[in-house]
Amino acid sequence: MKKILFPILLLVGCGLPLLTACNTDRDDNPTLQEAETFVLETPEDNVYDLGEAQDTIVLNCVQPAYGFTAATTYSVQVSLNESFVDATEEAEANYKTLSTTYTSTSIALKSTELNTAVVDLWKQANPEADAYIGTVTSVYFRLTAVITGSELGSSVSNVVKVSQVKLGEVVSTLEPPEAMYLVGSSIGTAWGTWQPMVSVNGLSGEFWSMVYFDAGAEFKFGKFEQDWNGYSNIHQFEDHAGAGLSDNGGNIKVDKAGWYIVYLVAAVNGEEYQYTMSFYEPNVYVFGNTVGDWNYNEAYKFSVPEDKSGSFVSPALTAAGEVRMCIKANTDWWRLEFTLKDGETIFYRENNAVNNGWTDLGAEYSLTANPGQKISLNFADGTGTLD
Repeated sequence: MKKILFPILLLVGCGLPLLTACNTDRDDNPTLQEAETFVLETPEDNVYDLGEAQDTIVLNCVQPAYGFTAATTYSVQVSLNESFVDATEEAEANYKTLSTTYTSTSIALKSTELNTAVVDLWKQANPEADAYIGTVTSVYFRLTAVITGSELGSSVSNVVKVSQVKLGEVVSTLEPPEAMYLVGSSIGTAWGTWQPMVSVNGLSGEFWSMVYFDAGAEFKFGKFEQDWNGYSNIHQFEDHAGAGLSDNGGNIKVDKAGWYIVYLVAAVNGEEYQYTMSFYEPNVYVFGNTVGDWNYNEAYKFSVPEDKSGSFVSPALTAAGEVRMCIKANTDWWRLEFTLKDGETIFYRENNAVNNGWTDLGAEYSLTANPGQKISLNFADGTGTLD
């Protein structure tokens, strides 16, 4: 297939003063040849130690035959198998795409980045094995290419094999993120409000939020505001609530309307974060002396409102004392705890020390109840009452 390219500034070097001339429809305008593949040369046959020696594997290729010289961006994919298999709903892809991209036909791979990717693939293929350091394995490479700054000229190279790659210890200076935010069509001002997630007590890089999603709502997440991460950034989804999660143009789409607990784990994987996102049912419980139980008891679970403006309401409390409340996810209840500061504002425990009760933080954080009272919580505006 051929495409006529009119304003090809990057490709044929037309500067701004020549914009008009280069943008005219003439017979001598460059014609893009859609090159489906291109040549990747086999690297030298050596033992490459990605550990202590940090040996460098150099890949050399011939630019795709676009019909003219074009600025080209290359991505590197690695696998332990000669056949590269894409991800499905049932299984992960059997290859990794390195995060570093290149614009030269001679590519010197970063040993630490390559080591992290190959170790991850090796662990994926050998889930029962513990030791990987010093393992020698064959690694397969291929390149993908596009014309720089566009989606044109997409092409995939042949596959080459490096027979002896020695794995090293995965060492990272990356720290778990200290904050996480959600942004989307149903969160605050659509696509304008970056809602902070709640830190899970004592578990670095783990966060949760109680969120209402409209049917078909879409959202993204980030370590800071304007850090637009989407569906493709999630390594694994776990939908325990039947929300119906899918990819829509890079956004995470929620099929079924309702309240959900969004739980996000950002695990350090070499020099990158590996995200796991779980959706749980919006279960909130009363614990402790006011109900006489320190376990998740269905008798003391809050009712769930049908819409975004409604309130979660507890059953009537059975005894006097300090109220302890939490949501339910796959971890200890006290890591997910919260209270009503001054009896009206939802305050999350996060990493605060509440060893002897909420009075450890001050009297205003402790909610004291009497038998027969109920608690109402509005997660949309962060408020609550005890009546």
